[in-house]
Amino acid sequence: MGKMALLFVVTTVVVGGVLLLQADSSRLAADDRQAVRQEETLAREIARSAYDRIVSRTRELETLHPDWSVGELIAAVNGEAGRLTGQLKGGSYEAWLYAIGGEGGASYGVVAIGRYGRATHRVGSNKVLRSTLEVKDRPSRVHVAFLESMAGYCSAIYLQRYVPREDGTYEAQEPELVFAPQNRHGDGGTPSERLYETVLNPGERANFILAVDKDCSLRGRTDVPAREWVGNQRYFDYLRPALVESVEDLRQMQEGDYVMIQPHPVRPNTWRLAFEDLQISPVEKLWDVKRYGYGDMRWRIRTGPEWGERNGRYSYGGQGWHEVDNYGYYRLRDYYREPGGRALVPDFSDQVIEVTFIPVEDGA
Repeated sequence: MGKMALLFVVTTVVVGGVLLLQADSSRLAADDRQAVRQEETLAREIARSAYDRIVSRTRELETLHPDWSVGELIAAVNGEAGRLTGQLKGGSYEAWLYAIGGEGGASYGVVAIGRYGRATHRVGSNKVLRSTLEVKDRPSRVHVAFLESMAGYCSAIYLQRYVPREDGTYEAQEPELVFAPQNRHGDGGTPSERLYETVLNPGERANFILAVDKDCSLRGRTDVPAREWVGNQRYFDYLRPALVESVEDLRQMQEGDYVMIQPHPVRPNTWRLAFEDLQISPVEKLWDVKRYGYGDMRWRIRTGPEWGERNGRYSYGGQGWHEVDNYGYYRLRDYYREPGGRALVPDFSDQVIEVTFIPVEDGA
């Protein structure tokens, strides 16, 4: 009995020690998870604060310098170091702007990264210059011309007026048809063009919507609203707005996923809107082309320090927008699939329009 009692005591001590060790390990693991969550929360707060700072600075400079290009705005906001850095809430941050569609484009992206301990958090968005598709000093009529129209799908073009409110936000009006659905806008190589008689007032914006009719069942119709469905009636397969309202800031507009907007490098109040009419997935493919250009158009992971932010991430491998076409805009290419025919690729050359605001003469 003495040996059995001793064995029982030893066993109890060992089991108790194991249970205590497990409890300590569980507590330490729980504490570590809690610490990680706290670090992630702080990193997220730092990133958001840095994002708000750089957006506020950008908005201030846009207001002071409404005629600045994307390149000029980026240089002023990012400074000589190319990005803003600092310490905040016991952690660190970096934030910067970058050009979308080249520095001659109308859009820019905003990135902010917050770091705390082991945690890193990144936030970002895209925006367009406040003067994009906006009437400045004098009421204007709108001239719209097709530069390219070689799509297989039929598409219509609608104009949607955005009227500013007193609080700085915009009120969207009902879209108005400019061009009826077609897949070849133009005749004999001469592009379709139209002086749209709607007069836009100073401060108003003109949004343009590509409405895609895949089977061309709406070809030539002028009685179709800019809708996918009205009740049980099907109209367009999908809509591609040039501008979309920012969810986080109703005073700011963003460039739509399926369009690339570029101001004319010389002529004032003139923009090219290059639409992609295919369904591309994921949308990161669209933004990769808009930011970096075409590259080899193979959607694959890029490896090596020479890829910078793209190192270890998917990209088409573009190196920027450099070639210029006969109109003075960045040259577009026509793609349908990746080399080898594996997947659809974005080219933004399906339906391409040029928009010009023409000031109305006094008394006209």
